[in-house]
Amino acid sequence: MPANGEDQIAQGRLTVRDGAIILKLPKAVCLAGADEEDNVDATDEIHVAPIDEDMQQALTGLVGRDVQVRGTMIPAHTQHHKAPIVLMLEEVDPL
Repeated sequence: MPANGEDQIAQGRLTVRDGAIILKLPKAVCLAGADEEDNVDATDEIHVAPIDEDMQQALTGLVGRDVQVRGTMIPAHTQHHKAPIVLMLEEVDPL
């Protein structure tokens, strides 16, 4: 998947770890970017970062369920990111 691309879609099951909502993917993905620091090796977890409180509540209500998420994927770059890839969430739908 391209790093920093808009409208990227992923599917998996939402879980919670260390206070973060994690999308557990059925199959590992890589992130490839223009710069070396944008590259992420294969992982089956994405930290889903909601853009506002309403989106946070929607995500919390879907923990434990299979969902499809859409947003921009970036590499984790702080200690607050709990998975190698972070998705800046724009939309979530239950499957």
